[in-house]
Amino acid sequence: MKDSGELQALLKQRTWDKEALLWLGSESSLLEVLGSTHYVILDLLDLFDPDCLPADDEATRDALIAGLRQRLRATPKGPEHRTVLVVKSIGLLARYKTGLKEFYDWFVGSHTVVALLLEGLPDTSKLPSEVRCDANRLFSYFSEPGMLKNIYTTKR
Repeated sequence: MKDSGELQALLKQRTWDKEALLWLGSESSLLEVLGSTHYVILDLLDLFDPDCLPADDEATRDALIAGLRQRLRATPKGPEHRTVLVVKSIGLLARYKTGLKEFYDWFVGSHTVVALLLEGLPDTSKLPSEVRCDANRLFSYFSEPGMLKNIYTTKR
């Protein structure tokens, strides 16, 4: 795990090397580290039309992939558009087992980075007793070999 200073050093590089990374911390702390670096925020929940939600898991996965692909292709890329894509609601990627393929296929490159945002979990004391919360499940999913290059945090 790397600290925020190492992320700032990465952002200062002239080019990036197909970076997809995980940020453990708040959105505000990530945006503070990004500083003047151009960024775009993508909440994966915004890829769904609330009036026309998919009927089952397979349809949801297909809709997520299609919406993500469309959004990534529409985001400007290239030397004149150095961009960090801050991705929120990343639990959907794990829940529907989409992985990061779409990000690597349609977005990350020499001038674009994907930063998956893993903020703190909600207060589990407010969950019903029949709901079990595995706090490390998302971290474990994105930490699997071949998934992400680096994990950054404000704490060390």
